[in-house]
Amino acid sequence: MAKTNYIKTYVDFLAKHLQPRRKLRVVFDCSNGTTGAVIKILRNLVSGKLEIFLINEKPDGRFPAHGPDPMAKDALNDLRQAVHGRKADLGAIFDADGDRVFFLDSRGRFVSGDITSALISQRFKGPIVLDVRHGYLAREIIKADDKKVVNSRVGHYFVKKLMTQKKIRFGAEISGHYYFRFRDAVWDSGILGAIEFINAAASLPVDLAIWIDEMPRYYCSGEINFKIDDKMTVLHGLEQNYQKRADKISRLDGLRMEFSDWWFSLRPSNTENLLRLNLEAKTRESFQKNLAKIKSLIH
Repeated sequence: MAKTNYIKTYVDFLAKHLQPRRKLRVVFDCSNGTTGAVIKILRNLVSGKLEIFLINEKPDGRFPAHGPDPMAKDALNDLRQAVHGRKADLGAIFDADGDRVFFLDSRGRFVSGDITSALISQRFKGPIVLDVRHGYLAREIIKADDKKVVNSRVGHYFVKKLMTQKKIRFGAEISGHYYFRFRDAVWDSGILGAIEFINAAASLPVDLAIWIDEMPRYYCSGEINFKIDDKMTVLHGLEQNYQKRADKISRLDGLRMEFSDWWFSLRPSNTENLLRLNLEAKTRESFQKNLAKIKSLIH
């Protein structure tokens, strides 16, 4: 019996889904992890569709380039330099096991998870699953595309379960995880996420960097961790403090409260004595004022 070449099978699957409307130049930083072996083969199959440049593609458990986490300090330096040097349209960087992916535009700027989720969502029909940390931009773009946002708790278990139950084809976490449903299976893949992002970027009427500049600007804190022993008491206190002013309140995953020009999400960690805060506002003044207030109430 002939042995199945699973890498070839996977690469053939990926190549079939790469359908850019125009040929782009893309740099992939594989972070000395598992994706290098796959993309090296993929490059040969899609050379007519995509010009691929690889850096840090050799698997090496010592992670000599910049460590396995793309969001660690200075981890994007190699990719940013390569994007500029190759005059690439965009860059993609994977974590060590390839289940997360992040992007830089042609100017070497980090592309937010909100923009990435919104762009990939344009490749799929029907509702889109977003975790509670997604902000204004992703929700506005998806709504403008006449699609419904279905909110999920943070974590692959919850996203996959929701997509399975509701038969939703695409879901995203702002942390770089992108989920796809094929037949009755839901799985996350950084490489497929990159392919669908490339497809979406190639369909834009202008360069990705120009398109991003045309989007509304919001002010986001990113995730801030607070070491808290009595997490539920803090959550309850915040809800009591803000509930009369809030337009929307969700307890799906900790506490998310929305107001006229800002929102926050505060989630308890399941494994540590931490509360995780995400806050976004429509103006710098509102952002600074409300972030300072929330911090004072949490401590």
